[in-house]
Amino acid sequence: MTLTPAMQQYWDIKDKYSDAILFFRMGDFYEMFEDDAKIAHKILWIALTTRNKNAENPTLLAWIPYHAKEKYLPLLIAAGYKVAIAEQVSDPKAKWIVERQVERVVTPATVSLEWECYEDTENSNTIVSIVSGKWNYALSVFDVSKSEWKCSEFENFDLCAQQLYKTFASEVILEKEMYDDMRIQEILIKKYGLNIYYYTPTENAYKKLTAHFWTVNLIGFWIEEKNLAQRASAMLLEYLQANQNHDMKHANKLSYESYNWYMQLDESTIRSLDLVYNMATWSKTQGTLFWVLDHTKTSMGKRLLRNEILHPLQDINQIKERQEFISLLKSDTILLEKIQKKLRHVIDLDIFLSRLSLERVWPKDLVMLKKSLISIREVIDLIKESGSDKLSKLFSV
Repeated sequence: MTLTPAMQQYWDIKDKYSDAILFFRMGDFYEMFEDDAKIAHKILWIALTTRNKNAENPTLLAWIPYHAKEKYLPLLIAAGYKVAIAEQVSDPKAKWIVERQVERVVTPATVSLEWECYEDTENSNTIVSIVSGKWNYALSVFDVSKSEWKCSEFENFDLCAQQLYKTFASEVILEKEMYDDMRIQEILIKKYGLNIYYYTPTENAYKKLTAHFWTVNLIGFWIEEKNLAQRASAMLLEYLQANQNHDMKHANKLSYESYNWYMQLDESTIRSLDLVYNMATWSKTQGTLFWVLDHTKTSMGKRLLRNEILHPLQDINQIKERQEFISLLKSDTILLEKIQKKLRHVIDLDIFLSRLSLERVWPKDLVMLKKSLISIREVIDLIKESGSDKLSKLFSV
């Protein structure tokens, strides 16, 4: 069958992104064909039709309006699919075929960057990569919302999985050999319910990282001799750059995490104490310690609280200092209520900064930022005017 120029273009792009649903921009619509159309029809409940009805083998077609992407895209992501978004990048009015290219691949950890969803975004935006040596393993963890990047090495997979459980990862990237390991799939998919994908890096890990950070070595990141941590981090970086079609220069800090500052909680402890997940009700919120403590007013606060619950402090001085701050705020209910009222107007600044770094903000985003910064300034003023020298030290840096 002879393909039209547009369909030839579609299949050329699809060949490069065979592991993703392809949103192919055609005027005011995103079109999907054949297997992608079947998947979209099943998950999105949209009509399944054909492109060339009179042909011997009509091409299956499903489509959504381009302005409805915000409605449909999360449904495909929640079902475990990645979505490659191919936009028109040349003048549609030109006489020749419109040029299209994939601007980014949307994955479970990056879907929150697609629009101005600055409220109710406390869910994880974390991507984790795992690599293995002969006996040991390494994790590299990147929080898309905060551009926070950490890596660690572990003596065995059980210790690695224990830390992975605490990350609440949205997606996990594995090397092909690990991806094909049924024991690992059993743990990651069936036990933890994670979205896993495999990725094959094309560049040398050490050179990739030093080039990205503009350094001659990795001593400053504490991974100069940690080859597995280098591999995991370089693979994660290359995956992000490829999917986001961006150099990710804002991911400019990588830290090696030994977790010595925190009490080590294993998976059974976290589950049995219902810290962030209630086994009886199968709920991530209701009936958990997080549910009891969560009176936060921002998505950033929710994420911080969840992380602190899973990583309790061990240093008695830090614990006492935190308790003192909490006691001061609880004893001044008027001040606390005023602060909470102001915080309700603060958007998810972590998400905003990530969108800004990826050049995806719009004028209305900047208006929301302005209102948030005004609210934050008012919170600072409230605390400074409270007369508490201890609380004022929060802003003395």
